[in-house]
Amino acid sequence: MTTVAIIEDNHTVRKSLVGLFNSTPGYRCVCACSSSGEALVEVPKHGPDVALMDIHLPDESGIACTARLTELMPDLQVIIVTVYKDTELIFQALKAGACGYILKRFRPEQILQAISEVRAGGAPMTSEIARMVVRSFRAPSSVPDANELTARESELLVLLAEGLSNKEIAQKAKITPGTVRIHLEHIFKKLHVRCRTEAAAKYFRKK
Repeated sequence: MTTVAIIEDNHTVRKSLVGLFNSTPGYRCVCACSSSGEALVEVPKHGPDVALMDIHLPDESGIACTARLTELMPDLQVIIVTVYKDTELIFQALKAGACGYILKRFRPEQILQAISEVRAGGAPMTSEIARMVVRSFRAPSSVPDANELTARESELLVLLAEGLSNKEIAQKAKITPGTVRIHLEHIFKKLHVRCRTEAAAKYFRKK
C-alpha cells in the first residue's frame, strides 16, 4: 500500500486526486491539505510515503513547504505537481528536496506511474521538464568539485546515477539501506544538492 498526501489549494483538483488514489488498488490518500500550514501539521501526523505538492499555495509556496517537510521527514518523497514550466522554479523545487516535477495536465495513469517511479528510486519528470533541465546543464556554469567524496561515496554516487533505488544500491554495495541513506546525505551535502536528481546530474556533468 502506497500512502499519499495531497497539498493543493484548488478544491476541485484536490477532490479529484483524492478520488483517484482512494479508488485505485494499492493506493490510499491519508490527508488532503489546502495550505502549507495545514500540510506541516497533517503530513507529519499521517506519515505518507509520497506527497503531491502544488507550488502556488495561499500562505507560502509549495517550494518552501517542501523544504520544511523534507527537513522534518527525510524519507518523504515529494513530487511537485504544477502548471508552471519555469526553469528557475524547477531547480528551486529540486533544491528544496522534491524528487520529481510533473505538470497538472498529466493523465491519472501518468500520475500513478510517477508515484510508482519515485517509490522505485526514480525521479519522474515530463519530457518537457526533462529537456529544460538538460538544456540548463549544458549551459556553462561552475560545478562543485566531487574530488572530496570518499571512494565509497563515489561508488554509491555512480550507482545512484544509474537510477538504482536505495535498496538496490545496498545490495550491490553489500551494506544496509540505512547506511546507504547516511552516505547519500553526506554526498548531497558535499555536492551542495538536495535530492537524487541533482546529484545524478552533477555526476554526469563531471564525467
